[in-house]
Amino acid sequence: MVKKTEKSKNYKYQIMLKWPAVCRNRSPETLQERPDLALQMNNFRIKLDNVCKLIMRKGYRIDESHNIGGLNIWMESGQDLYDFIIRQPEFDWEIVPEIGTVNSLTGEYRKWQLIYMPTGISVA
Repeated sequence: MVKKTEKSKNYKYQIMLKWPAVCRNRSPETLQERPDLALQMNNFRIKLDNVCKLIMRKGYRIDESHNIGGLNIWMESGQDLYDFIIRQPEFDWEIVPEIGTVNSLTGEYRKWQLIYMPTGISVA
């Protein structure tokens, strides 16, 4: 579901969105035995892509590879990242409280902890 890319984009921010609760921590064997779970995961991807199309101002990418923990989402804009995090209760999903960043000069990838506070969010 890599959409909204007219040319090569420079994705700087990465977050992981957890699968719906019933689909979490399932092995590939279980997913083969339970097509209803695979269908829910696919519908979740579609919903996520539709929401991203609506709220993202710049480019984004949803990783295609299957990850037991959830879906990795890459974004170009810090403002899009902030909006996505703040609006998570509106869409009833859960973000793993980490943000990955890529230094555009060195290509170095680093992870930061996301801390929720009553006044907003903080990155440490």
